Amino acid sequence: MKKFIYFLLCAVLLSTSVCAAPDDGAGEGGGFSAASPYVIFMDMNTGRVMYEKNSGEKVYPASTVKIMTAVLALENCDLEEKCAASQTALDAVPDGVTVMDIMPGEELTVRQLLYGAMLASAADATNVLAEAVSGSISDFVSLMNSKAKELGMDNTNFSNTHGEHDDRTYTTVGDMALLARYAMKNPDFREIVKTEQYTVQPTEKYKELRNLVNTNYMVSRVQRSDYYYSKAVGVKAGYTAEAKSCLVEVAKDGNTELLALTFGSDTVDGRAQGYDDCLKFFTDTFENYKSEIVVSGGTLLGQVPVRNARRTGQVLLEAETNLYYLHPRDEELAEPTFEIRTDEFLKAPLEKGQVVGECEYFYDGVSAGVVNLVTDKEYKFDVIEFVGNGFKTFVTSPFFILGVIVLIVLLIYIWYQRAKRKRERQRRLRARRRREAEARMREKLDEE
Repeated sequence: MKKFIYFLLCAVLLSTSVCAAPDDGAGEGGGFSAASPYVIFMDMNTGRVMYEKNSGEKVYPASTVKIMTAVLALENCDLEEKCAASQTALDAVPDGVTVMDIMPGEELTVRQLLYGAMLASAADATNVLAEAVSGSISDFVSLMNSKAKELGMDNTNFSNTHGEHDDRTYTTVGDMALLARYAMKNPDFREIVKTEQYTVQPTEKYKELRNLVNTNYMVSRVQRSDYYYSKAVGVKAGYTAEAKSCLVEVAKDGNTELLALTFGSDTVDGRAQGYDDCLKFFTDTFENYKSEIVVSGGTLLGQVPVRNARRTGQVLLEAETNLYYLHPRDEELAEPTFEIRTDEFLKAPLEKGQVVGECEYFYDGVSAGVVNLVTDKEYKFDVIEFVGNGFKTFVTSPFFILGVIVLIVLLIYIWYQRAKRKRERQRRLRARRRREAEARMREKLDEE
């Protein structure tokens, strides 16, 4: 259950106005357009969509599937953990796909396998990682789908670790944008996907160097340089005949970080539509837009009640991180409004920096992004407060009140019954006394 608490900022913050609609697709203005059939361009910091085109339509993801494989490997394994390649994992690699020639029984680290998967797009690396995480490829695929649901990728299903075409592996560019934003929060993932090339040293099974070159041409100039973009920082390119060209790209300039996804792209007149679409979006946005800070991390935003805390009944809330807002350079900024949302009942103990809610900022009613709210310090548990609050909760609870009412009714009933019995005894006593008096009177009359 959520409740809304409103506060006024002491400092004057920044604001913006809503951009005009684009001439193609949907989203905010800026003249964005794309030749690719399935597109989404967004601000990485806030997730605000700048432009979209068929972003909710079903597409095949090709090798961009490996983003999910890498995420799960990073979340479940140590980078220096060694993985022995089983014959089962290697036999499951489809014919004709890219591999890094892993040998049966060869031991490679999770780090080496991740570079193989994300740079060279090696399907044998993803299968070995899958077994390292889940014990079997099928169990790992189930984990992939569970993670997709957790991230809100409701129109996505995975059937393999690598993205080789299968009708049962499908997604939308909107769903893949969720995955890309999530993956790029991991610093190890970021480091891997921005690497141009990586060398795997010889092993007992493989005596030569493996030079892994990033197949994402916006990041690496090794294979070709005409799509290279110095501000690109990842993440993955893919291709199958059915999916066509698929790109998930991130570029960063100062405080501005942009995400672009183009799927189902063709090559026209020797130029790859997807790369050109991404490049145009990045260059136009960095030129015409800028990110300005809305709120700084550590800024005190308000307070909410807390229970069972030592020597206080309020928790102070701070912004967890900086929040930036991307807006056209020629627009004047005004003060935003904001909305704080927290759990209705906070209870100690609470750690310093613990996330207990969120604050969403708005410009002219349009969301400018959300920042987590964290506690400003540690709030320790107080047993006396706990007992007192427990007692107050108990005596004000409907069950206690109902119990009191039942008890009162019962006491009234007992009092009534006792009073009734007392009146009956008194009546009988008066009747007996009357009979005794009458008997004495008769005896007296008889004696006379």
